Amino acid sequence: MKAILARPSGGFGLCEVEPPSIGPGELLVEMRACGLCGTDLAKLATPQKSRGVSLGHEVAGVVCEVGPGVTRFAPGDRVVAAHHVPCDTCWACRHGNESMCPQFKATNIDPCGFAELIRIPRLHTERVTIPLHEGMSYDVASFTEPLACAVRAVQRSQVLPGDRIAVVGGGSMGLLIAQTVAARGAEPVVLDISEARLALASALRIRTTINPSRADAQEVVAKMTKGTGLDGAILTVVSEPILAQVQQALRPGGRLNIFAGPTDGPRLPVDLADLFYRELAIFSTYSSTPGALGEAFELLAGNRVSVLPLISHRLSLAAFEEGVELQRSGAATKVIFHP
Repeated sequence: MKAILARPSGGFGLCEVEPPSIGPGELLVEMRACGLCGTDLAKLATPQKSRGVSLGHEVAGVVCEVGPGVTRFAPGDRVVAAHHVPCDTCWACRHGNESMCPQFKATNIDPCGFAELIRIPRLHTERVTIPLHEGMSYDVASFTEPLACAVRAVQRSQVLPGDRIAVVGGGSMGLLIAQTVAARGAEPVVLDISEARLALASALRIRTTINPSRADAQEVVAKMTKGTGLDGAILTVVSEPILAQVQQALRPGGRLNIFAGPTDGPRLPVDLADLFYRELAIFSTYSSTPGALGEAFELLAGNRVSVLPLISHRLSLAAFEEGVELQRSGAATKVIFHP
């Protein structure tokens, strides 16, 4: 079978390998759609660290074989599966940081999501594999995991109905987050310097968009909130100027969620005096949880979040490098790979 795997010489490429075999409690799934994620691009950016790294985790497909003891699924079932499973008992899990759980980080599908056939281990089969609703396409289902990351970001931001939440960055993840904010009864405010992305946000019924390169975002926010400030912000793009401007735009008690690594170095200055005197909160969100996966799937099943307009390219695994370059350059909003 074909799969995108780490090469012995470094980096990743299309390889021909033996299909994985499955054991008790496991599934063998034929991949029908797998999305390219920003974390995949980050891994691809450091080919010298490719050993032991797998790509692709936004997977939907059809079960072609079940292992002994599997009763929830049968061959022919259409499913979506996530790649990590927390233990639910360690300190991180008990404190709501499931994505920091040692088991979460150690578990994965085999050999990767960008493969014609994928082994779904027992823990994944039991806890993070979901049967597809009739009529839900594989392309839509493949958004379950990234949407779950958006759901968890909104959960951790404590978004309430009526809140105004800035979403910085109008890429695929930013627009998933914005729609999740709206699904909570809050008002997303999408900021991006790309008019094309803002137009897509508007097409997705995001009412308020701001292009900071064409308008004074501080003035727009002040007018919109009658000087109060935004209730929160979720940053899918992080830099020193963005961090400073968004912090200033928050109301007292506002919450700032860092959803991506900074683009201009790992250390950025923060106005700690402002943080203290206005009781602001700065925190981060990394990955999803089984609970967020379930909520994300129901949002998709109920058509409360629209994902098909986000797909700009559908490519085969043979065109993997082309898809990577399209998304890395910003020419693609979301690339979905098919076998």
